[in-house]
Amino acid sequence: MKRSIITLVFCLAFFNNAFAITIKDDISRTINISKAKSIVVLSPAACDILEEIGASNLIVGYTDYAKKPNPKAVNVGAFGTFNIEKIISLKPDLVIMPRFIYERYTAKPLEVLGIKVFVFDPKNIEGIVSDVKKFGLITGKINQAKDKINIFTKQISTLYNINKKPTVAFVVWFSPIIVAGKDTFISNAISIAGGKNIIPKDGWPVVTSEYLIEKNPQFLIINSRFKNDFYKENKLLEYFDRKNRVLFIDNALIERPSLNIIKGIKILNYYFYENCNSNGCRQR
Repeated sequence: MKRSIITLVFCLAFFNNAFAITIKDDISRTINISKAKSIVVLSPAACDILEEIGASNLIVGYTDYAKKPNPKAVNVGAFGTFNIEKIISLKPDLVIMPRFIYERYTAKPLEVLGIKVFVFDPKNIEGIVSDVKKFGLITGKINQAKDKINIFTKQISTLYNINKKPTVAFVVWFSPIIVAGKDTFISNAISIAGGKNIIPKDGWPVVTSEYLIEKNPQFLIINSRFKNDFYKENKLLEYFDRKNRVLFIDNALIERPSLNIIKGIKILNYYFYENCNSNGCRQR
């Protein structure tokens, strides 16, 4: 009888480990996790990825700026903060959090309770694709993730060729003015679309109107929700808008690192093609 119990325990342990996976998150932390059945997502972009691969039904908690992933999911707080008591009450297998939240709060309060934490911070398009693969593994949606990546790759292959890359600055915030730096996924998206990010700094630097005018990008791309704010910035308005060199774009199409970013890339690519492949980049 004793031998039978030992054999049973061994078999159960082997069975569980057989379905466990070991992955690294976006800051190279090692995570050992079995297939996740309940996930709290503190990143709208990560919510998008889970939806893209057909795993949004696994989300039990989400944050502001993400659409409600399923009828049972609970809002666990504003983007950038979270209600840890509410998260714990949901008993998730996994919490996906952006790097800036991890750096602010750490994962220890969750990990001491046995809740796995994946730090989400893709730096470029390759990183987004890598995270789609990882989320596919974590959720058991491997084939769905592979299919979505194949479609994404094919769409990139159909982009227009831009003869001469226009210089670009991408404004993601006003008051203060924040732009996408050279090592960001937005900068990489601009490059894939056929442009060249003119901002030499890394990350998301704060700049002034005078700085942008001095850098003199051929195109200024702005989050569309700040359109009204832009028209209050007289120096930017006078210099860039007067020359018709401003493109407003829906932030959900370019500022969220998911496969949906292909829509923003296509918009930029066509804009660059229309303005730069006739007689050089038009300066109107």
